[in-house]
Amino acid sequence: MPERANSSSGASFSISNLACHIRARQTPTKHAMRIHLIIFTITSGFFLAPCWSEIKKAADAPQPLSPKESAKKIRLPEGFRIELVASEPIVEEPSCIAWDEYGRVFVCELHGYNIEGHIDTEELNKTGKLDKTVRRVRWEFQGGPIAEAAVKRQTGTVKLLTDTDGDGLMDKATVWADDLPPCYGIVPANGGIIVTCAPHIMFFADRDGDGEPEIRETLFTGFATNTIERGINNPIWGLDGWIYVGSGSGGGTITGPRLKTPLEVGNSDFRIRADGSAIERVNGSVHTFGLTMNDVGDRFPSSGGTSVRYALPLPHRYLARNPHVPSPNDTHNASNYNRGFRISEPHPWRVRRRSDPAWVKFYGDRETNSNYFSGGCSTTYYGGTLFPARYRGNLFYCEPSLNIIHRAVLNRDGAGYKATRAPEEMESEFLASTDQWFRPMNLRTGPDGALYIVDMYREIIEDYSAIPRFLQQQYGLDQGRAHGRIWRLIPKNAKVQESPNFSKLSGIELAQEIESNNPWRRETAQRLLIERADKNPAEVLAKRLDGNWRGAIRAINTLASIGALKSSHVLTALRHKHFGVRIHALRIAEPLLKKDKAVSSHVFSMVDTLDPDPSVRLQIALTLGALQTEASATRLASLSHQHGSDRWMESAILSSANGKNGSWLSQWKGTPLLGTTMAGGRDSNAVMNQLLHLNHVSPETGIPFLQGLIAGASQGDTPWPEPTNGWDTIATQLAVMMTSRNAEVRKLASGFAARLPIDSSKYIGKFLNSAKKQALDEQTPLNQRVSAIEMLSIAPYETLAPVAIKLLDPKQPPSLQQASIISLGKSHDIRVARELIKVWPSLTPKSRTAVLETLLSQENRLPVLLGALEKRAIQVGDLSAIQREKLIQSNHTNRAKNLLAAVSSDADLPKRIARYQKALTIKRDGENGKSIYAKNCLICHKLDDQGNEIGPSLESISGKPDEGILMDILDPNGKIDPEYKLYLITTSTGGSHAGVLANESATSLTLKRPDGKTDIILRKDIKTMTASEVSLMPANLHEQITPVEMADLVTFLRAKFGKK
Repeated sequence: MPERANSSSGASFSISNLACHIRARQTPTKHAMRIHLIIFTITSGFFLAPCWSEIKKAADAPQPLSPKESAKKIRLPEGFRIELVASEPIVEEPSCIAWDEYGRVFVCELHGYNIEGHIDTEELNKTGKLDKTVRRVRWEFQGGPIAEAAVKRQTGTVKLLTDTDGDGLMDKATVWADDLPPCYGIVPANGGIIVTCAPHIMFFADRDGDGEPEIRETLFTGFATNTIERGINNPIWGLDGWIYVGSGSGGGTITGPRLKTPLEVGNSDFRIRADGSAIERVNGSVHTFGLTMNDVGDRFPSSGGTSVRYALPLPHRYLARNPHVPSPNDTHNASNYNRGFRISEPHPWRVRRRSDPAWVKFYGDRETNSNYFSGGCSTTYYGGTLFPARYRGNLFYCEPSLNIIHRAVLNRDGAGYKATRAPEEMESEFLASTDQWFRPMNLRTGPDGALYIVDMYREIIEDYSAIPRFLQQQYGLDQGRAHGRIWRLIPKNAKVQESPNFSKLSGIELAQEIESNNPWRRETAQRLLIERADKNPAEVLAKRLDGNWRGAIRAINTLASIGALKSSHVLTALRHKHFGVRIHALRIAEPLLKKDKAVSSHVFSMVDTLDPDPSVRLQIALTLGALQTEASATRLASLSHQHGSDRWMESAILSSANGKNGSWLSQWKGTPLLGTTMAGGRDSNAVMNQLLHLNHVSPETGIPFLQGLIAGASQGDTPWPEPTNGWDTIATQLAVMMTSRNAEVRKLASGFAARLPIDSSKYIGKFLNSAKKQALDEQTPLNQRVSAIEMLSIAPYETLAPVAIKLLDPKQPPSLQQASIISLGKSHDIRVARELIKVWPSLTPKSRTAVLETLLSQENRLPVLLGALEKRAIQVGDLSAIQREKLIQSNHTNRAKNLLAAVSSDADLPKRIARYQKALTIKRDGENGKSIYAKNCLICHKLDDQGNEIGPSLESISGKPDEGILMDILDPNGKIDPEYKLYLITTSTGGSHAGVLANESATSLTLKRPDGKTDIILRKDIKTMTASEVSLMPANLHEQITPVEMADLVTFLRAKFGKK
């Protein structure tokens, strides 16, 4: 294989490299000049080769076209025309466009895309060699000189565009800023513009009217930066007067001059106040670039491979009210297709990569196929009327890698959405081009109702690391840095209107515009009314509340924002025929519920009369959380009874049940999560009342509730307040349950009692003594002995340990040993770790696995485990890669790294791969391969109706050769898809968890564990969270599977999931 370029790493140096580096110096030293002269003399005498051998530019690279010629290559939907608005040199590498109230056009630009690869290949080409090593290099993750140089060349620009001669083409650009970090979006606000340019959000304004900004300030800072195309992006105005922003790379501790306290923004999208005074997390997470909002206010964050996704329609602020229970995933797919129908030829580099089995094996079939959505971005809702009626309410989605704009038809699906292809576009796209440089990467509806297309116009838009390095060398990565176009898509017969100047409109005129058919006019009118805070238009706004639903939604939000809201306004909106108006009215009604009986009565009546809309019913459940009365709880119970099966209804009710509502509600439906809510919130009075109620009715009916009480009582270490009547009532009620004929009731009552600050010994002593006898009695049926030791897990360590340790004797049945280890693991006593290590030599492999998981599950046990490893009482080789990673990421990093250094690398991997590859050449047995699969793979992968869905679907191997499958098995850490990364989480109670992030919501995270089970971790309990580069798949399968067996396994996988 060709050598890797040394110039970027500094690992070695040659004379020719030295000459190159000296020539790059601006002021060489005398010593360097002397060396330079010597080299020049030698090279002039042909003793050395030139500084670099030429790497020939690929002859088949597509060339840029003029705007006029490019426009001819675009296949338009029937009845439309496309017009050029701006092009290079006026705009270069544009990323977003916006219009302010004066009708002025602003663009922001993103410079330095793929610059890491460009710098790398410039240096690499000096070696005269093509690097064909099969690998993926991401300099921004690896760091070093290339990454540092790239950051300096990644910048952002904001420009004001002007059409000086009125021909419709922008011919002047006034630079407002050209020293920014890369810019990912702009939005007008407060007489200026807000720019998202991670790590900042900035504000610019021209107050003196000279066309250039004299105001420049940072509103927020601290947003994470990662890859250049993954910064915070596409700010848009919401219907509620907040600005919503896409998360991009996610994360960061956000501060600002007007922000009272810093915010950890996490991986979710967020919203900000335009003056920099507030920032809040919201549901939904942009995975690439762009988000949009429909006329009801639901948001649709973009994703590279899925054309339509939507944010959970239960606002984050409601779900966060109840941090004791997990909430639903905050982003959902609306579309179930990912095929794109390009009309352009794939770029030659894609063709060459696809034709090489080694690269297909490395990147996978899906990534090397040029017909799927992979870089989709900038989902945009069209809410205007300039386009024909069939387009209103559609979503448009850019796919720059396919040179297309896709259209999706959006329909409601209960409280969520479903998106499909338009009937006339089942195997085609709304707009497509044969110009391979056409790169639509953002869309906006303009003041004229037309759809504006931001075209980055460059040869290669794909992330450089997706391109084999030798192809980067030949095709280059920066062709297009001086290009960029903005297009206007408009019906053929439509007349282009001049951008209006809304700054001159009065408050009354703006209030009339709020129900315009043009979305830009609606949005701008509402924004200006809120910014002016003028109450004079209130009467005009009120008249819009029972009219056009789009105007009514904006009117009710504007009245609330300017402080002119009356209860009569809310009542009018609550009666509106359109579900969206009722939803917004319910949210705005919340401050009035306690003080205005007419409003609260009407909200109650919407439950009593069964509002027909599922989204409205969800919002009623959320809004009732603003009240904590028997009347509100009664309605929550009614919603639970009548519509409990509605999607997300349980979560909506639970968000309102963290308080007195929960106390009342539990008497109608004592669910596990209600019990968790009460105990997690340490509501001792509510618990007391519910236990009284259950004993009065039937304790057996309360089993789910008791399970929830134990789960909630186990959260955190917040102390319990004493109930109003003292602890005796609770203790008495639990004692009654402990005498139940139902063993599960007895077990749960005892378990809950053990977690309360009461002397439970006199109540559960008899119960525990019976469990001890059963567990140790070899004449008792095994299942009862296992149940008994499980019950003892609630006992103090002194009661549990003697019994559990006896049951770890090798003579005891394996299931009983396992149960004993698990019961010991539930104790937080440090002595558990010492006792488990003492019995380690006599344990079977299965019990050893359970012991290691137990030792690693609590932070306080790790020093004991590390000590055992250092003393060789436990061998380092007994730890899996994931278990080693847990130790390294713990509070004992240095100690763990020193201990594990010897096994941190696998020098034998190449030889092992070669040995196993030989077995692929002999006759193979697929049936035996099926047995190998069942034994080793079902824990993470599905086979028909067996196994678990933890790892990726094995259908993805269809495009891989046998050698590629073998490589994935033997070297699982070589390439880990982002969605299957291992996360390590420690909790405030000392817990330690590892697994694949399966779900993320407002209040919780769900990890899929290596054993197929799941852990739900509440956000409020998270202490640390780290993403690891270790695969969940074990890296030592070669220790369990011989080369012949591996060949059989590959044969079975090929027959079952793939194609030959």
